[in-house]
Amino acid sequence: MSWTAGRRDARTDRKLRVWLSLGTEPMFAELASTENVSSCGVRVQTELPWKANTRVFVKPSKGKEWARARIAYCQRLGYNSHALGLEFYGTAHRYNLTFRCIHCGGYEASANFRSDPVEREEEIKARVYRVQCARCGWKGVACGISAVRMLRYKSVETRGAEANAPLVRPPTRAAWRKSEGVLSRGAA
Repeated sequence: MSWTAGRRDARTDRKLRVWLSLGTEPMFAELASTENVSSCGVRVQTELPWKANTRVFVKPSKGKEWARARIAYCQRLGYNSHALGLEFYGTAHRYNLTFRCIHCGGYEASANFRSDPVEREEEIKARVYRVQCARCGWKGVACGISAVRMLRYKSVETRGAEANAPLVRPPTRAAWRKSEGVLSRGAA
């Protein structure tokens, strides 16, 4: 059985056993059972209460891969019984394109955009972007083919409970340095 009543995606009443774990690495875990499952999340029944907005690891009991999730809610069902709503984190790809500013000549004009799938370099170069210069404040448009640098990095995102807009964790400075790298470089 599947249903969508007020939901972003279809849910099924599939029953699975899953492990839930706190912390930065999955070490100690509680075995829980699912009540319904979707591509974006799962509702599980646990013995222990969990705090809402906590980040957890979740893995099928017979699986090998841990996934990251956020506890959207914890509802008490009875003595030693709680229902948790878990939202899975997805990975999006963010891009930063650097251009030479036509107003001041500096290499500080840039454009940013987000994409779920990895974009091909030819597709990026074929588009026109809104650009702003960090040095002089000039705003305008530029074609991707004129970019002197293209960076791609991953960002972890989930959807908020109140709104359908994604909540984004911006990359840290270390993550920026360890980004997936420069796609292409132009002459400076």
